[in-house]
Amino acid sequence: MPRRSSSFGDFFPYATMVQRRLAGLYAPEGIAAEDVRTTVALDVSYTKERAYAAAVVYDVEAGRVLEAQSGEYGVPFPYIPGYLYLREAPPLLRVLAQVETAYDLILVDAHGRLHPRRAGLATIVGVLSEKPTIGIAKSRLVGDVSGRGKVRPVLLRGAVEGWFVRDDKPFYASPGNLMSLDQVKRWLESRGNRYPKELVEADALSRKLRGTSEAAGPS
Repeated sequence: MPRRSSSFGDFFPYATMVQRRLAGLYAPEGIAAEDVRTTVALDVSYTKERAYAAAVVYDVEAGRVLEAQSGEYGVPFPYIPGYLYLREAPPLLRVLAQVETAYDLILVDAHGRLHPRRAGLATIVGVLSEKPTIGIAKSRLVGDVSGRGKVRPVLLRGAVEGWFVRDDKPFYASPGNLMSLDQVKRWLESRGNRYPKELVEADALSRKLRGTSEAAGPS
């Protein structure tokens, strides 16, 4: 694996500062769970040098997809734990900008406040887009799961920052922006405490786009 250049390494204190500043812009008050009628789910998959981002708009009450957008973009940074926003925020924000249907809530396949600096990718996307956002992640980055039951609090430095949901497809949920921890839990309950279908759709779309691009070969 190639070593990082010194100039690349010198960038991380700045990236950390930006992340902490954005964490400070998180606002817990925005939307109530019962007011969420339409969501947009964001996901991205990769080849070595390309990102394939997808945005799926979903009508919660009707249980159907209203719109799907996707795009292929360059990858400016490698994957670095804790700094996922450097790699994924640019393609996700670009594909989100293509969405034409109105939506109430953004779902991001990543952590929100459940992050070492309380500013995971879902918080970055939520703050920069100024939209209510929830982070839904398949694995734990930080924190300790507490209690018993299907929905359990996840503590970070003694404070609850997210929820662990024991589903057929277990996941972690935390506020991204403009939604409180309590409202996130109420939203999970309104969806049956199940992994969101629209994120499954977004994941499938991004993978399909990646597969189509790989099959086409270099242009």
